[in-house]
Amino acid sequence: MQLQSCLSGLFLLLSCISVSGFGSMGPISAAFGDHAFFCAIDASGKQDVICWIKNNTLPPSSSSASTSAYFSNVGPIAALSGGEGFLCGILANNSQVFCWSSVYSGLDLVPSVYRNTAYSHIAAGKNHVCAIRGSYYSDYDSGTIDCWNIIKGANNSLTSGQGAGVFYDQSISNLVFDKVVSGEEFSCGRVRERGVVCWGPNKDRLGVSNFSKNVTVLASGRDSVCGILEGSNDVKCWGNSTNSYPTPPVGTRFVSLTAGTNHFCGIREDNHAVECWGSFNSSLIPKGGSGFMAIASSDFTTCGIREDDLVIDCWFANGTLPPDYSPPLELCSPGLCSPRFCGEGEFVFNASILSEPDLTSLCVRKDLRICSPCGSNCSEGFFLSSPCTGNADRVCTACSLCQNDSCWDVCGLKSSNEKQWHSLRRLTIIIGSSALGLLLILVSWCVLPCLVASQDEERAKNQLHSCIGKPELETDVASDSHPPQPIITPCPGMAQVFRLSELKDATNGFKEDYTPPNIVEWAVPLIKQGKAAAIIDRYMTLPRNVEPLLKLADIAELAARENPNERPAMSDVTTFLEQIVMDGLVL
Repeated sequence: MQLQSCLSGLFLLLSCISVSGFGSMGPISAAFGDHAFFCAIDASGKQDVICWIKNNTLPPSSSSASTSAYFSNVGPIAALSGGEGFLCGILANNSQVFCWSSVYSGLDLVPSVYRNTAYSHIAAGKNHVCAIRGSYYSDYDSGTIDCWNIIKGANNSLTSGQGAGVFYDQSISNLVFDKVVSGEEFSCGRVRERGVVCWGPNKDRLGVSNFSKNVTVLASGRDSVCGILEGSNDVKCWGNSTNSYPTPPVGTRFVSLTAGTNHFCGIREDNHAVECWGSFNSSLIPKGGSGFMAIASSDFTTCGIREDDLVIDCWFANGTLPPDYSPPLELCSPGLCSPRFCGEGEFVFNASILSEPDLTSLCVRKDLRICSPCGSNCSEGFFLSSPCTGNADRVCTACSLCQNDSCWDVCGLKSSNEKQWHSLRRLTIIIGSSALGLLLILVSWCVLPCLVASQDEERAKNQLHSCIGKPELETDVASDSHPPQPIITPCPGMAQVFRLSELKDATNGFKEDYTPPNIVEWAVPLIKQGKAAAIIDRYMTLPRNVEPLLKLADIAELAARENPNERPAMSDVTTFLEQIVMDGLVL
């Protein structure tokens, strides 16, 4: 984790791409350890923070969006960084830092001496935090470093130390930094014109002091560190236990990295798909046409913000169990808001694609913008129909809509001559089959009636004779002592009557034991518990505005309450539903 933080800081200095991991700053981040949790900046334009904890842990407050999700009350946040059991964020309104844990979410873990100080960069490590002084949105983003300890007490409580402690280093006290990251017992920062400087008890174990190449992204596991080299975007790994992880993908260019306990994950530069290596089951990574804009890892779980709809996906590192976390059904920011202009290979994220009439920007200030990395290719089953521009990312279209030779090779379709020959052969088969079928029909129409006419006439006479004088069927009674009657061939125009006992015997064995036995008995308890949104399939096509959908889940919970006095009147339900339609519920 240590090297990740150092070089991750270097990355953030050189690139705007969102990187989230231990000590990294981004729009989505994760705390590690027994009290791990995730947080992300939402896409409402208010930069509020939505957090979600493990499924087996009750949240401090509840939202119908998820059984483990809740909105944090810290206010608008510009950037997030996670440590062990806590997260830190830079407040968007005043650039001050606020740190909190999932156990005591209202307690600020920033020492009182630093609470009124503005910071441009924040980096949370395992048990400490370092930050660069200066306004987050200022053009001049360099400053000196402040560090403080995070102390773990009884009952998993966390408090802040007043001094830098073991992280105080006289050699860096007068240096001016523009980026900083933190890891396990170390911090690293970039000094203008002088490269990367590291401090802390474990700084000598990093092994990158003599590495001359620039690194744009870094992520660290327990004893290994991987980084993305500037220019080539290749991945290089270092550390004390590099051999415990498989070699990263060779020849694959990445734009972002994150690390868990025993795995690394990265976002590819070409199609923004996620690739992971280490102790990780790659089949669990979401597949499809959508890539990811930002990712973050906790110990054994990785979460990412999808690029096509800004919805969060989470997946487990290994095994067949579901992920530890159920992410909220909320749209989240694809990157960090910044006053700078986007550079080459980037595009300005356009909030109009979310189809919200009043939403013109995802940032609290109109002079800010989100610069995201351009994609150059598409995932399997899709072709590039429009390249990336300064105002929009590339557009990927399903291969089923491929209409010309520009996408035949990508989609694995046949050329024009091959398609014509294939069509000719298919047409020949169709015409031949049709002619043969017509011939068979003519033969059947002329010959078969003559062969079966006499048999049909004899069968009709026998059936008519058996129906004359047919005894009336007995009605079913609760106690039936009569033996079963022989099977009688039904007569034309006569309905058959069965005893109830016969129907029960006929359906015996059709039922299977399921828990719950049907979807209703599974869904209703969730609705009554206020967890109606948990039954929504997040992999179906979701409306851009999910807020009316969440309100619909709340109405379902009210209508299904056990106490009739707590249920709303039908007139109130009608009013609620009309309001939801007015708010723009489109399924």
